[in-house]
Amino acid sequence: MATRHPEYRGYCRKKVIFTIGFMVAVVFLSMFSLKVGFYETTYSEIFDVIWKNLNGMEVPRQDQVIIWESRVPEAIVAILTGAALSVGGAVMQTVLRNPLADSYTMGISSGAFFGVTIAAIAGVSLIPGIGSELATIINAFVFSLIPVAIVLMISRNRKMTPTKIILVGIAIMYVFSAVSTLLMLTADSETLADVYSWRVGTLSNIAWNHVGVILVFVVAGIAYLMFNNRKYNLMMAGDNCAQSMGIDTKRTTLTSMTVVSLITAAVVSFTGTIGFVGLVGPHIARIFVGSESKYLIPASAAFGAAFLLIADCISRVSGTYGLPVGVVSAIIGCPLFVIILVKMRSKEWA
Repeated sequence: MATRHPEYRGYCRKKVIFTIGFMVAVVFLSMFSLKVGFYETTYSEIFDVIWKNLNGMEVPRQDQVIIWESRVPEAIVAILTGAALSVGGAVMQTVLRNPLADSYTMGISSGAFFGVTIAAIAGVSLIPGIGSELATIINAFVFSLIPVAIVLMISRNRKMTPTKIILVGIAIMYVFSAVSTLLMLTADSETLADVYSWRVGTLSNIAWNHVGVILVFVVAGIAYLMFNNRKYNLMMAGDNCAQSMGIDTKRTTLTSMTVVSLITAAVVSFTGTIGFVGLVGPHIARIFVGSESKYLIPASAAFGAAFLLIADCISRVSGTYGLPVGVVSAIIGCPLFVIILVKMRSKEWA
């Protein structure tokens, strides 16, 4: 047994190196993202703007708006969003034991989109008298949790298996999407463009007052999921094994799904639906660090953040006025996901 210890430590060291490597990459990519765009700037100007803002000094208006008020919060939210969606996907795939599960499995994106649609097209706000932007965000957050509540209530039935839970989520997603589509048929072209932009996911509307809300939900949620990583490892071995070790598998599954839903809802309310991060991130991380949640969760967070930063940089310089980041993430993520599924060995999810 003693001879195996160095091999095991080396194996664990590789997992840590992968995670740290992508964390370092996130730092460099975030700085690069502050430079990328149709407005050219240098790193010295970027550091100067950040330093002056942190010290309360005056900054030229153009640099202030483009760098500090636009690109800096956008980069921060890209990191938080990528980490949140990727970690959510990793946990959902683990507790449901299904490689196709992700952060949107419970119908969160379709519920949020329905909330945005009725706010933008029908002018319906859950809190009357507030601004249109805030009304859209609140509608998106509240309505995103309605499909989750339905799925969770149905999941309490003992006959519900992880596969059935996923299918219920898909069914509810289609219902909300159908109603949203009907509403879109009545919208004018300008409103329809705004709604569609939200649907495909964008970071261009992020402001500093959004960062704090997203930060609280994401950090608290990921911390909770990381705290329960041992339970997820036991659940991967099967319900009987986990229950023999004192784990309430049903309660753990429902609680984890609720936490993932809250994190995802908080992110989606501000960014719209950014696809494939929650699918690709966990699978790429699993290839390098395995399925042990103690390593998989932070590795997924690091890779997801780096992935979305890259997609955001590409989206800014694509087309005449840039593309929504959700379009770029789908273009990159879809072929990656197909390749992963083709090469995936069945024993990895047995």
